[in-house]
Parts: sequence; C-alpha cells; structure tokens
Amino acid sequence: MGTLLLHFVVIIVAVNKISCQLGCHPQALLEWNPKKQTVQMNWTLVGNICKNRSDCFGAQEGDGWSRHLSFPQICPLQLQFGDKLLMTADGTLESYGIRILNVSKENFDSCSTDGQENDQFLFPFNINGSAQVGVKWLFPGHHYFIALHEGDTQLCKLGLRLNVSVKMQLCQSSPLLRLCSGNGICQTDLWEGAYHCRCHRNYSGRFCEKFDACLDNPCKNKGVCLSNGSTDPTRKTHKCLCPPHFTGVNCSEVIGKENCERVCDHGTCVQVSSVSYTCMCDTGVNDWNELHWRTRSVLSSHQLLGSSVELVLPLPSCCSRLINQVEVSGCSRAGCPHRPKSMRKE
Repeated sequence: MGTLLLHFVVIIVAVNKISCQLGCHPQALLEWNPKKQTVQMNWTLVGNICKNRSDCFGAQEGDGWSRHLSFPQICPLQLQFGDKLLMTADGTLESYGIRILNVSKENFDSCSTDGQENDQFLFPFNINGSAQVGVKWLFPGHHYFIALHEGDTQLCKLGLRLNVSVKMQLCQSSPLLRLCSGNGICQTDLWEGAYHCRCHRNYSGRFCEKFDACLDNPCKNKGVCLSNGSTDPTRKTHKCLCPPHFTGVNCSEVIGKENCERVCDHGTCVQVSSVSYTCMCDTGVNDWNELHWRTRSVLSSHQLLGSSVELVLPLPSCCSRLINQVEVSGCSRAGCPHRPKSMRKE
C-alpha cells in the first residue's frame, strides 16, 4: 500500500511540476531587521522546488559551500539568528506522513542517513499542522534537512530537502549602539555568513565609525585632500592643497583671467574671487568641470606664468588650442568647428 501511495505522489509531482514551478527569486541583498520574525516554511513538491543552481540562487556567483549542492531541492532559506521557524506540510504529504531529519551536507547531497536518525529528527512525530523548529537546529551557520517517509529517502531525491542559512549581525560593537553607527546599512548577500555594514559615503571601518571627507577625493585637478575628521555639517571637513595655477575650496578655479580665457572655449570666464575665475559654458555646451595640469617642456620663452605646463581638458566643451606652444586639448570627435583657421594644422 505504501509503495502504491508513493507512486501516486510521484505522478502528482510529475504532472504539477511543469505547470506550477515558480522559481525561487532570491534577493541579492537582505537588510537586518531589528525585530525578530516568524518564518513559515511549507514542505511541498509543488511550487517551490528549484531544479538547478540558477533556479535556486539566481545568476550570482557563489562560494564553496553552494557550488557542489545537489538538485532538485526546496528553495534555500535565509534566517536571522533569533528568528522563529515554523514548518508545515501540504495536504498530500501530511496524509502520506513525513518526518524531517537534520543531516550533514554530504548526506544532504546524497539523500542518505547513515543510520543515525534517532537523535537528529527535528520533531518526534510526523508533521501534522504547524510545528516550531527548536533553537538547537537554528544556531548560526548552514543547516541541512531532508524529508523521510518511514525511513525511506525517496522523497528527498524528488526534491524534499532544504538548506537553511542562519546569520547573525556583526554591525555593532555593543547592543547599546546603533547599527553601523548610524552611518551605513547592515546587510548580507546570499554568500556571506553574516550581516555586515555597508557604509554611507565618506564613512569606513567595520562599524562605519570612521569619517573621512577625502575618501572620494573632492579635490579637482590633482589637488591633495586633507581631512580633519570632523563630522559636524556646520564645519569644514576637509582642505584641498591645490597645484600651481588653481585655487578654490576644491581647486576648481583658475588663477588669473588671462589663464582662464586661454582655456575657456565656448564659454565665459566669471570672476569668483579677487584672483580666481571659473569658466561658465555657453548654452548647449557640456560643463567644463576639471583641468589637469602636468609638466611639459616647451621651446617658447613665452611660457604660461613662467611655468612649463600643459592643460588637458577631458571634456569636449573646450577644443584643442596652442597657446604660446602650450597645447590645450580636449576636442570632441567632431573636431573644433570654431577653431581659428590660423591654429589648424595644414
């Protein structure tokens, strides 16, 4: 009778797996929830079975523990340490009678028990209704469960096996402190073994406790950024040491109107201080946001401000020019339609 019923279950699975397979749709990143959750998991052969690695874990690359898992299996489950896990079985399996066994990864892959079943059953009875999994089975790490019917592992081979990742958070040095010091998000992905801080801009450290305004280098034109470590929004958090010919809070201003006019094609030099200017581009021209100056030997005795320099404009807003044999480059692919004829190479 048992064999006939098992065949009946297999037939139901074969008919329904094609039309009811939904896939797992794993989330790339999960954020730590300070509130403990109750997670309901249903043992069924219809609707949440993944038949290969892509179905189970998506297109993401995994680490060693997941690369050799066998399929089919129930969609993997991720829990926070401290969450409650309730298990049920669908009507067919509940009537048939299944028990859930904790096994090693090797036995999970091979759907075997090694005869060590007595103290590894999650419940001392067949699943009937909702049953809460004991905390002894949900400590941090990977756990592997398979379904048995009267000791037989055939259901496991059909996909009734579940791997569960239980993760703790490593996002605060003390329970009294905010997660990630309030300067980041406590998250995990499919392959991490715990939740870790992903810091907001300009913050670093295990708990995002370090602030550095220079992390993304706000200084333009190869200026050197010096951070004072302050996080007070009313105070200046960094200082830029500007290279020659540049000034301003972020080294984005050119010293001297003559220098600005030499490089500000298709724009107007606007004075921003007693000695510095910035280029305001004409309508329809991309913003001229950065100049790079680098040393270059030139033959002319008429060198810009007495220095041997080359101006390089990476954006197409300022076309190439020769100023006293100092090349200012940055043309778009279309060339420089407004370039004076006398400056064009013959």
